[in-house]
Amino acid sequence: MNTDILIKIVESQLQETSNMREKTPEFIRKVVHLYTLQLMKLGNIPLDFMEDVISDIEAEAVEIYRKKTYGFLTLEEYRRHKFRQKDDN
Repeated sequence: MNTDILIKIVESQLQETSNMREKTPEFIRKVVHLYTLQLMKLGNIPLDFMEDVISDIEAEAVEIYRKKTYGFLTLEEYRRHKFRQKDDN
């Protein structure tokens, strides 16, 4: 699994502010979906192991999400803080 691509997807989706009230489970589902599509384009997922792969991607995405948003209680709080900082500078 190429976590560099997964990290980039998580980072780009964290910056997405069109749905500020998005909940963490929705966010993780979206990231997993985007990354799975990326892997399927490359032909890297054997269909017999799709559920296992998705489960592994989800666990990895949750870990990356937690590290990126450490110190914030919600995704909305994280986005509001980061969005406000960009406006202040």
